[in-house]
Amino acid sequence: MKLKKNNFIAKLLKKSVIRAKEYEAKAYGLYPSDFDQAVLSVIETLKQHGFQAYIVGGGVRDQILKLNSKDFDVATDAHPEEIKKCFSRALIIGKRFRLVHVYFNRRDYIEVATFRAGHQHAQHKSDAQTKKGGIIARDNVYGTLEEDAFRRDFTVNALYYDPIRGKVFDYCEGIPDLKAKVLRLIGKPHVRFKEDPVRILRALRFANKMGFTIEEKTLRAIPEDLPMLAEISGGRLFDEYTKLMLYGQAYKNFYTLRDFKALVYLFPFTLEYLEESWFIQMINLALENTDERFYQNKTIHPAFLIAVFLYAEFLNNFQRLSKTMSRKQAFQDAMDMTLKAQSKHTSMPNFFSQMVRDVWSLQHALELRRKNKVLEILKHPRFRAAYDFMLLRADVGKVNQGIAKFWTEVQTLEEATLLAQFSPPEKNKKPNKAAEE
Repeated sequence: MKLKKNNFIAKLLKKSVIRAKEYEAKAYGLYPSDFDQAVLSVIETLKQHGFQAYIVGGGVRDQILKLNSKDFDVATDAHPEEIKKCFSRALIIGKRFRLVHVYFNRRDYIEVATFRAGHQHAQHKSDAQTKKGGIIARDNVYGTLEEDAFRRDFTVNALYYDPIRGKVFDYCEGIPDLKAKVLRLIGKPHVRFKEDPVRILRALRFANKMGFTIEEKTLRAIPEDLPMLAEISGGRLFDEYTKLMLYGQAYKNFYTLRDFKALVYLFPFTLEYLEESWFIQMINLALENTDERFYQNKTIHPAFLIAVFLYAEFLNNFQRLSKTMSRKQAFQDAMDMTLKAQSKHTSMPNFFSQMVRDVWSLQHALELRRKNKVLEILKHPRFRAAYDFMLLRADVGKVNQGIAKFWTEVQTLEEATLLAQFSPPEKNKKPNKAAEE
């Protein structure tokens, strides 16, 4: 006779305890002194209020790999409202995934997330929502440390470090995978990619960053699930673009995206012109320069590479439109058309798209070299970016090298020389009769 299990027993079976492997943190080179004081302060404060708290994810992974991460996140059993009460300056953010930013000054903050559980444990439908096809639209079901570990994406990201006890907790064999240099999804790859297709881009990015091999099952799932990236919002894809291109792996990540046929979901108009030698040369130079600037701790603006990636499409639109309207109008319309089309894929904030416009617009002024405009152009807030863009164009034969040399030399002149050579002539002023009287 087959006995019917009651709900209580079923729940007990579902909540079978999986013990984490505990490692001595110092055995893996993890010491509190290696971490930002702000994240240690957040951990200590949460513990003082009776909550669990751990440094988790990429910050732990990168410290073990000696990649000198500066981005540290905290996971806790405290709910967002409880976290906020523990700190004088904290802000609950997000609808899809609610978490808390704990601020230490106007710009610097530590991200604190509550342990997540599977959607089957949701008490309210509004807490756990999925789109057609399985993409998670809202993920605010809170759970235990164990449940949180199995909700994370890759095994090497599911490591929890307690700096006070000096322990690392590993539920998902992340430490063995770190040693083997293997990137492995937790759970079934197709299921996890369908929950969040951005994990495909993260897999490619992490593998390049760490020099890891993507585990076979994870790798095989990528081509089949890749089309689901079309379902992801342009805002999230822009965020992923910044992580792919602005942290020292731009060149490698660009060609990995191309080879895996993922570039079409971020920059389809770039892909269309990669057979043109001047354009691919310009992209290569821009990618190499961006990586170099990162390692030299120089400022990198997210909009600059986008201005490069979209330049061939912009030129094509401009040349086509200029056949039926004035060049000035064609220029403006081509910019509008190019940026509007791109926004359907990676939609950047208006501030960034305005920088792209400024960089492109200044190219004409730089080429003209009008003496009475030199000082004005040098003072333009986007001059340096436009100048760097012009150097790229000169290197690929799209502008005369003499023009590039002119603007390079102008920047070396002393202020008095600049004023003497390039001050616009004073206009004849009519005498002020009232003043004379």
